[in-house]
Amino acid sequence: MPRLLPVLLLLLVAPHAARAEGPPLQPPLKPPCGGPSQPASAASDRPPATAVWSEQALRKAGWKPPTCLNWTSEGTRLAVGLAGDFRFGGTVDDLLARFGAFSAYKSIFYWSTSKQSWQNLVSDAGPDLKASDLVPGSSFDYFENGRTGRTVYRLKILERTPERVVLASENVTPIRAALVTAFEPGALQSVTFLDKRGSGMWSYYQIVRAGQGANSLVLGSEASYVNRAAALYRYVAGIPTDREPPIAR
Repeated sequence: MPRLLPVLLLLLVAPHAARAEGPPLQPPLKPPCGGPSQPASAASDRPPATAVWSEQALRKAGWKPPTCLNWTSEGTRLAVGLAGDFRFGGTVDDLLARFGAFSAYKSIFYWSTSKQSWQNLVSDAGPDLKASDLVPGSSFDYFENGRTGRTVYRLKILERTPERVVLASENVTPIRAALVTAFEPGALQSVTFLDKRGSGMWSYYQIVRAGQGANSLVLGSEASYVNRAAALYRYVAGIPTDREPPIAR
């Protein structure tokens, strides 16, 4: 998120993520908007909980993006949810300062399923934002350089209180892979929720979707979506990003 997790390409199948095929046994992907989230947040001493839903499964479940996500465009081709608690003794400003330090994202590592090794999430990103910049209603464009080239994203601050922050991001420019367009503008979206649960405890929830402008070539490789989302979660939570076991191989 944020990078809310963009840069989600070069993908393989995710055997570990909970893929929902057929009739779901519980409601699919529900962000923490006035009720319990789905997936439910994992304890701080556990890897974050994840779930991946295909377009077909979401359609069968009758799922529509909750209004709190502000996703007005129709069509979800793939959706990923990640939820986990983490210990943090600072303030919401301290968390936002970490989140907005885009230039530090080049220090984040994710587990590459294609290379079977830890790789840098981005090679460069910016410009950095201060916590004081991130006020409700504001939006900022930032860039990320990676294996797919340079992409510009737009970050929007939907909510901010001392105990809750909601940040949304989507690609402004196309994301290309080789000679094809992997994501048209606005086709890769994510929303991240940070909620204070008590003294020194926070919950992190991120939902990512590939919309109608996503190329079919990037829909069947779920491990990359999950592993990159997990890398950003570890960074925000202050967990070394290249030591935690990867979520999906």
